[in-house]
Amino acid sequence: MEKTYQNVSYFVVVILAFVIWGFYRTYFGLFPSFNGITTVQHFHGMMMLSWFAMLIVQPFLIRYKRYELHRNLGKVSYILVPLILLSIFLVTKGQFLRLAPTIPKVQNVASLALNLPDIFAFAALYTLALVYKKNSAYHMRYMIATAFLMLGPGVGRAMIIYGGVPFPLAIEYSLLLTDALAIGFIIYDLINKRPYKPYLVTLGIVLFMHLIWQFQLSAAWQAVAGGFAQLFF
Repeated sequence: MEKTYQNVSYFVVVILAFVIWGFYRTYFGLFPSFNGITTVQHFHGMMMLSWFAMLIVQPFLIRYKRYELHRNLGKVSYILVPLILLSIFLVTKGQFLRLAPTIPKVQNVASLALNLPDIFAFAALYTLALVYKKNSAYHMRYMIATAFLMLGPGVGRAMIIYGGVPFPLAIEYSLLLTDALAIGFIIYDLINKRPYKPYLVTLGIVLFMHLIWQFQLSAAWQAVAGGFAQLFF
């Protein structure tokens, strides 16, 4: 493993800490009763925590030259990732159907800009990690980039719950933080003369997600997301 990335597991732990902080009052702090939490929310939480576990453990296995175990554990992702994508879909669908009777359809379709792009962004980054699985530098960076997508939801909720930041502003700040994270990793790799292109691709993906949020009321998004909802929800 590259020396500059030997401690990357700790970076993922920091992101996990922000996620637990953001979801503490609405999920983790409800242990053990979990009153009001649905089966879908539990499923989603378990899948995301499983992914965090993999992102934390896998770099340690490489660092300590447990390559065979690393490869075998990596094969678990072939099952885990589709389940993660399914969990995001089910949470998104549940929220859409729950809000449908209470807000105008235009606003409900607009709200899909918050979660629906995550499905395709996560799938894209994971697919790229698989495409470059024989290029360890690229593979590792695309896998790390999947953690970027998880920072925003935790930080956004923390700002709303603990800081009283209005919902739209909290989402905007969390998206900006994700953009900045991708830019920071690009700069880090440029300084260390390491491959930075995976983070450049990641930046393009997160900027596109940010753009979708900005234009959630646009005719284009209403048509795409509305069509998706009509077809799958």
